[in-house]
Amino acid sequence: MCLIQHLNESSHAKGTARIAQLSLKNLRTIQLGDREPFTPPENDSDFWCNPVLIYPNSENRDIAELVGTSPRPLVVLDGTWRKSKAMLLSSPYLQSLPKYSFETERPSRYRIRKASSPDFLSTLESIVAILETLEGTGNDYAQMLEVMDWMVTTQLGFINSTNP
Repeated sequence: MCLIQHLNESSHAKGTARIAQLSLKNLRTIQLGDREPFTPPENDSDFWCNPVLIYPNSENRDIAELVGTSPRPLVVLDGTWRKSKAMLLSSPYLQSLPKYSFETERPSRYRIRKASSPDFLSTLESIVAILETLEGTGNDYAQMLEVMDWMVTTQLGFINSTNP
């Protein structure tokens, strides 16, 4: 899996991608600035053979269709909704990838930033949902969500103590 992260997210104390980066040994991270079009690194052509973009859209194919097929590199965008959309629109390469999305019954546990819709998830929650869909729930990806819960509770404690 490759996480294409907006540059502003990389140093964000409340970002959930860092938990995924520390937890998943095969997660690659590439950072992009504003309006910087993404192109795959030339020295990593094996990974970039036949990737798919996981991006929410009702017209995208369901990621469950990939279960039982040959593994394909997964690309996930990390940024605010506005920034992730801008990253997609500024990159003809990303736009050309087959796009998949997923449905989840789980509401977001990430209560720090306001989501545009109740079914929008944090980057980490999305990664966990993707991996559980493709690999099943026996891999204990939920532990990453427990770390996120601790981070959210801690951050909200700081916020509430400075804004009584």
